[in-house]
Amino acid sequence: MLTVRGVIDGNSIELFEDAPVEGRAYVLVTILEGSMEIAAARGHAMQRDVLHDLGNYSRYGSDSFPRFTVGSLMTREVVSVKGAISVAEATHLMRGKGVTSVIVKPENGNEWGIMTMRDVLREIVGHDRSPDEVTVGEIATRPLIYVSPDMSLHECSKLLVDRNIRRAVVKQNDAPIGIISDTDIFLFVEEHGWGTPMPTVV
Repeated sequence: MLTVRGVIDGNSIELFEDAPVEGRAYVLVTILEGSMEIAAARGHAMQRDVLHDLGNYSRYGSDSFPRFTVGSLMTREVVSVKGAISVAEATHLMRGKGVTSVIVKPENGNEWGIMTMRDVLREIVGHDRSPDEVTVGEIATRPLIYVSPDMSLHECSKLLVDRNIRRAVVKQNDAPIGIISDTDIFLFVEEHGWGTPMPTVV
């Protein structure tokens, strides 16, 4: 069995690389829902490498944002929750949606926040607390670190490294519209390469 990455739009399949067969061949399509980061992790564990979210075919060639920008690569399906729900509820939602973080809605004058898997490990497991007895708002990180969808991947990568974070929330018109992670950029580089002179945003 051979693995070839691609995306399905419901009617047809587009391959991102040449199929390692000649002539006609039968295929078994495995669809992994969720963010690119989760899909990559699952694909690695399952020896399948379908890295694109079925509902998020905006990567690598978005009509809305230029290539090599945050907007062309971001995960557009943002999962948001109220800060009053329990961490247990949020983790069940994260698993069901196939995401590694949730955006926390602003309440009582608070700003937007984010709760990640790392927050759960640090604040729940690390302190031996029950996820049923802790709210998302208690462990959420605020304020968020934002990037704009027209920021270049080069600038975004530098920001992630300089601020020692794995993801940033993409904001437009004062509202979160997506998330960009180090894994998204890494997989883009692995698939398309990088080099000098640097790609220009057009």
